[in-house]
Amino acid sequence: MLSLDAFLLSFALGVDAAAVAFAIGLAQSDKSHRPALRLAFWFGGFQALMAVAGWLLASQIGVLRHWAEQGAGVVFLALGAKLLWDAWHETEAPRVPQTHRAHLFLALATSLDALAAGVGLVRLGNPQFTIGLIGLVAFLMTWGGARASRFMAHFPEKYLEMAGGGILFFLGAKTFV
Repeated sequence: MLSLDAFLLSFALGVDAAAVAFAIGLAQSDKSHRPALRLAFWFGGFQALMAVAGWLLASQIGVLRHWAEQGAGVVFLALGAKLLWDAWHETEAPRVPQTHRAHLFLALATSLDALAAGVGLVRLGNPQFTIGLIGLVAFLMTWGGARASRFMAHFPEKYLEMAGGGILFFLGAKTFV
């Protein structure tokens, strides 16, 4: 995967983490750096770990390895379509829980798409760069989302989700061309 593709994939996967971190940041009374860093470690770590899990799963299962490129294309198209759908069909934001356990589960939930993306990384000779970039970008986007909540009352989630969905859709279509 080219480094531009790796960055675009990392950005698209980090969109949900940034939006969730922003919502958590709005609900938190502590607006210091510490909660933002904790969220960034949770979310960035889970994005990277789930990408590793998907890559390892696909590398161990021969059928997945054989169809990894087409499967990655389908997964990226589906994830892109989901993000675009979510962006156009806004729902009322649920109350954001503030416990460590809740943040752990939110980090896990937002990283499930990284598990699917990790399956597509099996076609690469050296996916470690992309996996590291996924974790780093998710870390930075999560930290940025949580810190931005100090200065804004609303975040343009719709446009961020549309950008992430468009990028994933583009990457998915690219695998078939």
